[in-house]
Amino acid sequence: EAAGIQYTLGKGIAVNDLAQTVGNPNVYAVGDCVAGVPRLTHMSGEMAKLVVQNALFDDDWKLSSLVVPAVAYTEPELATVGIYSAELAAHQGIQVDTYRAGLEHNDRAILESSNVGFCKIHCKAGTDEIVGCTIVAERAGEMINEVTLAMKNNIGLKAIGRNIHSYPTTGEAVMGCGIQYIN
Repeated sequence: EAAGIQYTLGKGIAVNDLAQTVGNPNVYAVGDCVAGVPRLTHMSGEMAKLVVQNALFDDDWKLSSLVVPAVAYTEPELATVGIYSAELAAHQGIQVDTYRAGLEHNDRAILESSNVGFCKIHCKAGTDEIVGCTIVAERAGEMINEVTLAMKNNIGLKAIGRNIHSYPTTGEAVMGCGIQYIN
């Protein structure tokens, strides 16, 4: 309060899109203390990088530009990024096409006796623009990174389908969604 920083008890510190605190732009905040951001370890790390760039190098890296995946470390893992279901898309008024690849025939998953799960990628209807993904699989937390990178850099699902993936990997399920788009 003495520094003029706005916060809401139980929610956290208010920041602008550059992670400067509302009320005192000379102070930045990152991580779990910030209101309205996902409380994930990797989000805190990414926010720290953003603040260093903005505070020390006069950059204008924005929180709104971040594409943040989330992972539940269950067995199998559950990983999501962006719009994670057709129902959420409909609720937000976004029409999507959904591409699904199961792991029941994935050779790596079969070899490791973990061929339960799937990859679902949601694209804006009629396009290959990826708006979200859900993966349920062993190492889903690693697989989601390819989709997150594609979303962040506006790489469409067609490019994922055309990209060579190592064999045998469970990551081929992500490519399988891309191949479905192409076909």
